Amino acid sequence: MSDDSGEVVAEFSVLDEADVVTSDAEDTVASAVDNGYEPGSTIDDDSEDIEFEMPEFVAACRYCQTSFETEEAALEHEWNCDLEPTGECRFCGGTHIRKDVREDHFYSCSEAEEHERKLKRGSRARTMRGQDSKTAVSGLRKFLLPQPHEFSAYLKWANSLSTYFGLISLYKMHDFEEYGNLRAGIEFGGEEWNLEFGYADDPKIAVPDEDTDLGRWDWRLDGDTVPEFMIRLYPETYPSFQEAKDDNRKRAYFRVRPRWPGVKSKSGKNISNPHDILGVDVETRGSYFEFDEYPSLLFEALRELRERQDEFGWNSFTGIDYDALHPEMVHKSSNVTDAELYVRAKKGETGRVFALDGTLHRIALILGGERSGYSKTVRDDRVCEGWYHTSTVCAMRAAEIVGGHELPKEFKHYHVKNPDAVAGTPLENPKIGVSYQNSLYDDTLRFDDVDQLHKELDEALLNVLNWSDLPVTPDHQKFVADDYFKVDGEARMVKVIDNPLPRIAQQQDDEIRMFATAANLYETDVAITDELVTDGGHISPAELAERIGVHIDTVYRALKRLGDLVIHEYGHVELASKHIAEGIVEHIESARRSVTATLEEATDDIIRADTYGDGNGPWERWLRNYVRDRKERDDGRELLELAPQATREEVKRILRTGAAKWAEVTGNDWRQFVREFDVVGEAYDTSAPLTYSFGQMRQLIG
Repeated sequence: MSDDSGEVVAEFSVLDEADVVTSDAEDTVASAVDNGYEPGSTIDDDSEDIEFEMPEFVAACRYCQTSFETEEAALEHEWNCDLEPTGECRFCGGTHIRKDVREDHFYSCSEAEEHERKLKRGSRARTMRGQDSKTAVSGLRKFLLPQPHEFSAYLKWANSLSTYFGLISLYKMHDFEEYGNLRAGIEFGGEEWNLEFGYADDPKIAVPDEDTDLGRWDWRLDGDTVPEFMIRLYPETYPSFQEAKDDNRKRAYFRVRPRWPGVKSKSGKNISNPHDILGVDVETRGSYFEFDEYPSLLFEALRELRERQDEFGWNSFTGIDYDALHPEMVHKSSNVTDAELYVRAKKGETGRVFALDGTLHRIALILGGERSGYSKTVRDDRVCEGWYHTSTVCAMRAAEIVGGHELPKEFKHYHVKNPDAVAGTPLENPKIGVSYQNSLYDDTLRFDDVDQLHKELDEALLNVLNWSDLPVTPDHQKFVADDYFKVDGEARMVKVIDNPLPRIAQQQDDEIRMFATAANLYETDVAITDELVTDGGHISPAELAERIGVHIDTVYRALKRLGDLVIHEYGHVELASKHIAEGIVEHIESARRSVTATLEEATDDIIRADTYGDGNGPWERWLRNYVRDRKERDDGRELLELAPQATREEVKRILRTGAAKWAEVTGNDWRQFVREFDVVGEAYDTSAPLTYSFGQMRQLIG
């Protein structure tokens, strides 16, 4: 046992004077149990009396109360007892025992989580940079701190038309025609910013009906226009917002629109205002600010614009009521539409992220349902290797990546548009990011949940790094700082788990191999799987039965045999993942041939085995894995039809491998392969069929 200082403490001297727990003098078990019979009575007169000899215990463990016959046994046990207290949580006071994992407790401790939330309130983690690490939650691992990137939201405030009326007043006070947008400067977060106030050229809102009670609207509006106002913030070193945007600098944009019950567009359509607020709706976009800083940024901008009103010297005007848009008064209907966190990793160290068998591709391939929900992978290496790669999964798959997650996400690996232009600078190194995908979310992500949003993106990004063999802690050998991302860390509660993708892939591969084994298949199994691969959709068991011409009970039995290969729920059937779909495509033709094999086909297999080696040879294995059909040509050459693959490059790789396997078995030069075979194939990244005849293969194989 050890105390909090780490010193070993032996407290077994008390065992020397311990009382005997039990003895032969009294049978404590018998005396404590009332069995419903009088002492000395028996259940069966013919049964023999059985005598019990109770062992003598000399000590009991202080922690689990287990009894022992010797002091030595008690000492040995108590030294390693799992229930020995080893400390307590400084937030909730709960006791930790030997077998507890303290990080697991901190992650689930509501008091610890509330403590961390308070630490991050306001400027979140950036204010903690440079502070002593002791301010972080004690005992937690110091994880790499990602940088917020893009963000967009609709921030709303009720009872705030007074703010909008004040902006109308400022709009009338300033001469835009002569001076352009009104400009000022503010300080925020220890930095100086240019503030620019203007108006939108394309206001969308119609003037309210005459019978709408909106106070003194008549004199505030010019004709039939309801103006919308633009507030922009960007670094003071830039002459315009557009130039700051072109250079991808830290910036923010706010478009302020009024809202009232029954608000309509100029075309007569209703404008969304589900809570009938009488106030403002602010379209918010920005980059590199913390997600929860935008309301405070707008508040400070409005405060400065109110001060500028005083400088005009007007005797009477409507002041901007910036207090009505206080950050703590954001309406509950405010919602987030985009958000991203990123890190910048050293060029050449990120191959495991975007490779064909890397993390991003496997996320969409393995976790993305073949038909249900949404999954997508994009691979674009036209400019440079790893230039733009993404993998997107919908909300229903989010929890499969990290347990407890609910938001749809896009995982990214990308370079700047023109990497050559930034060679030799930090920007030549790629970003790895995770962003929220609003278009794939059936629910609404409220601004009140921005902390949960940040947590999910943070955990998702760190897990992608972990699964790609990149560190999740600050490492200047693997990560590169830029103007905004700093290779810093913070001790915090983050769920970083072992990579589940290989395990899931292995499970699915096992299912595919079982499918490919003819002994496990019925003709109905092959027909159903073929239907799901070619034209599955959200098809019901009844529709499947009709399409393949069997009774629905037969379909249900087949679905049970197919097991995890398919998802059968809510009245529809689909393949479990794209990974399974691709694997089945490779085997379905051979499976069909196996199920409906004829003597002639079996004879052909014997002839091929005699020509190219036994059935377990490298050439035969290649044929089984990648060739779904073989045909003899009139010119004596053989046409090989490959199973579809993910990319054109994968088809080429498989073709070169096949030539090598053929050469290995036949003893010929592998370039002779091109004189014996023509090859056709398909790739999912191109709609055009891939045909490799003599000349093309000769160039490809060399």
